Amino acid sequence: MENLAIALWAKSGDPYHPLLAHMLDTAAVALAILEREPERTRHLYAQDWGLPEEEAKRLAAFLAGLHDLGKASPVFQAAWPEGAKRLKAQGLTWDEELVKESWVAHGVFTELYLKEVLKKLGFSRRAARQIAQGLGAHHGFQAQANELDKGRDHVACEPEGWDEVRRFLVERLHQALGTPCQKLPSDHNPSPAAILRVMALASFADWIASDASFFPYANRPHPLSWDYWKEALDRARKALDALPWPSPVPSSPKTFQELFPFPPNPLQRKVSELLEGVQEPVLLLVEAPMGLGKTEAALFAYHLLQGRLAHRGLYVALPTQATANGLFPRVKGFLEKLGTQAPLDLQLQHGAAPLNPAYEALLERARPQQVYEEEGAVVASAWFSAKKRAMLSGHGVGTLDQALLGVLKVKHHFIRLWGLMNRVVVLDEVHAYDTYTSGLLKALLRWLRALGSSVVLMTATLPKAKRKELLAAWGVAETGLPPYPRAAAFSEGRLLGACGLPPESSKALRIEAAPVKPSSLAEALKGGLPGALGAIVNTVDRAQALYQALGEGKRLTLAELLDHLGQGPEEGPWQDLHALREEKGEAIVGKRLEDGTLVFLLHARFPAEERALREGVALALFGKHGPRPERAILVATQVAEQSLDLDFDLLYTDLAPIDLLFQRAGRLHRHPRARPGHLQEACLLVGGLEGEPEFGGELHWNRVYEDYVLLSTWLSLGERKMLEVPKDLEGLLEEVYGRSPQDFPQNLQKRAQEAHKRLAERQQGEEKTAKNLALWELEGLLSQTEASDLPVAFRLDDEAEDERTQRFLTRLGDPSVAVVPLYKVGDGHFLDPYGRHPARLKGELSKEEVLALWRRAVRLSRPPIPKVLLEKEPPSAWRKSGLLRGLRPLEVGQFFPLKEGGTLGVELDPELGVVYRRG
Repeated sequence: MENLAIALWAKSGDPYHPLLAHMLDTAAVALAILEREPERTRHLYAQDWGLPEEEAKRLAAFLAGLHDLGKASPVFQAAWPEGAKRLKAQGLTWDEELVKESWVAHGVFTELYLKEVLKKLGFSRRAARQIAQGLGAHHGFQAQANELDKGRDHVACEPEGWDEVRRFLVERLHQALGTPCQKLPSDHNPSPAAILRVMALASFADWIASDASFFPYANRPHPLSWDYWKEALDRARKALDALPWPSPVPSSPKTFQELFPFPPNPLQRKVSELLEGVQEPVLLLVEAPMGLGKTEAALFAYHLLQGRLAHRGLYVALPTQATANGLFPRVKGFLEKLGTQAPLDLQLQHGAAPLNPAYEALLERARPQQVYEEEGAVVASAWFSAKKRAMLSGHGVGTLDQALLGVLKVKHHFIRLWGLMNRVVVLDEVHAYDTYTSGLLKALLRWLRALGSSVVLMTATLPKAKRKELLAAWGVAETGLPPYPRAAAFSEGRLLGACGLPPESSKALRIEAAPVKPSSLAEALKGGLPGALGAIVNTVDRAQALYQALGEGKRLTLAELLDHLGQGPEEGPWQDLHALREEKGEAIVGKRLEDGTLVFLLHARFPAEERALREGVALALFGKHGPRPERAILVATQVAEQSLDLDFDLLYTDLAPIDLLFQRAGRLHRHPRARPGHLQEACLLVGGLEGEPEFGGELHWNRVYEDYVLLSTWLSLGERKMLEVPKDLEGLLEEVYGRSPQDFPQNLQKRAQEAHKRLAERQQGEEKTAKNLALWELEGLLSQTEASDLPVAFRLDDEAEDERTQRFLTRLGDPSVAVVPLYKVGDGHFLDPYGRHPARLKGELSKEEVLALWRRAVRLSRPPIPKVLLEKEPPSAWRKSGLLRGLRPLEVGQFFPLKEGGTLGVELDPELGVVYRRG
């Protein structure tokens, strides 16, 4: 039997890696991971199985090692001819015709075998079924009913010997772990969180154990010797050091001023007081206006909680890639000041992360091994930079979408959730999401609580109803809260404490109605010069039209801008732009009018690398520091609305929902600084207040926002001349969102009733969709979901989108498609109109070619572009790349037929971005 067991292979090659060896390697990695968990997390594992901590660790590691038992099946072993020949020589046979005609994934066999194996080891019937389902899904997906039926057909036809050799493998693994099942309570049924912990632990350990640089196939002890287990455990510990996978040892306590270059303000002091003496994971709610230091408060809260609760790390979840890019350097600086002995891994987590120069620099820094020996080093390990592994890193800054994928049944969703276990998860701008995404957020909060994580919820403008729902998802009630602004801490199902937060200063904003027509608005803005002015509009088309209406000017390259404004401060966004000069110096970033006014445009319809560059320009010129220009206007869409640290002397905004208007207003006179004499008073220009409320037609505002909310906001602001922040914020939020159709003037009541009905129907539909698609209740972890119940395909890859519709699963909206604009020059396709940079559609692409294409991607949603392009497969060369397989080529100048007649042309303008032309 011993020779037969060693003949079973897990990894083909010369030498091959025996299945028993890989099972032992995986169990060793799992045990090494659990050895590094803090006492509170080890206690969770003990509760999972009703065992003392040491036995619980060994049981979980044993289960992880069983993940590949399905490879001890005829279907898998027959797949490698040399391995199959070796087995047959040992006397194992199989039905050749059945194996050839009916392939089944080995994870399916793992589930089928383990249901019986685990019952014989003392697990209850229910526990055996759930663990088997979970471990069978270690490659990302749970087996479907038709796959299980096919697998049963194979098992029924297995000749003698197979069951016996599997029992031998299980027994040897069990002995290596100290036979932990012998002490298992017979009637114990693990919780959904316990099953998820084992599922994810098995997959993570499998990934590491499958890395031949950590676990080579040659020059190792014989798998049947006990020396093999000792050596595997030693290799596992060294592999975790190399990743790095740190033990969550609390960092040395530091004061606020040791971590930040200023003393704590009242908010930051209150947060520290609320967290004194906490014993269990916390939900910290911070509701405060823009510019009050919520980010620093959240980071300091992480430091305090990590010290008191031994949390493994930090994840900061933000609404957009732009906001994540802006916060990434601040989090890096904060982690460096913690001064930990072991290096801290920090990942930037969103689809365009490789385009971020700060992140790329960290990846480069992680390669020399000596960096790991520096005290306080912050690196970005390449091992964790893979999309499906990034959430396992100790520290991350990224989009909320990356976290929400943990509660959607995408591939390896359980890995993402487990990666967030025992971390502090900061959820910023939680007011920024629609009903559907908020529904997913509620599911995430339930899981984070069950997995022992702490959460910091941050918002400037959260309506009462949404606050109540989010707190309920954590299992607490919205009672005993002081007036806005406020902070409150909840733990163990109750309110620990809450406090009001007197703002450091109140800001009065004068409201002025402004014209909506681009030509008239442009004149109004130019009348506000000199100064650094901003205009935030609701659509890309309006942004492009306003930019053009501001006048003809000389195109401005990055190099010309840098020369014009000089060196600037030694650190920060301005120096980041200087670092890009050699590579991007000729890139167009704006224009210069005859009177010297600099005009810039920022929206989401620029290719990725151009958008990133324009974000950098906006932060450098209109941010807290930098060479502030005397005469400049930034025209932007919602990409400038949240988290980007912009500060305008005068700001225009299209009418938007009241909470978003407050967000935009937070960019007006944001920081103390000298301002032009005529702009000493903060003035917010609002378009759409004059005359009758009209949000459709050419404006299309009611396609972006709900007509009812716009109408209610219009009514609340119509007679106002001043806004006082934060004093007026909560009252206006409740007024706008609490208004019923009967509260509108008589001439608007019918319109309000119809708009309110549409709003209610949409919200109900989105809530239902979220419940159908997400792991809404913890018990839904292993539930089978029929594809017909879901608005998208059940089996989805690691991407945050459905390959068929390119719709982001974490956001609802119109179908869209990510395209790479290409120019046809002669017989070839190029990234530029001059034929200098070829874009190959066939053959094998180099890493440089892949990145060059990916950097030019832009997402388009204008009908019928997504439908037309998604009907075609990606080019053959692109399908081979994980980065490119979701993209489609778009020939610049291409025309698309419109349903109503005519055509829609697509152009790429170096100043305006993607432009649509009706023909």
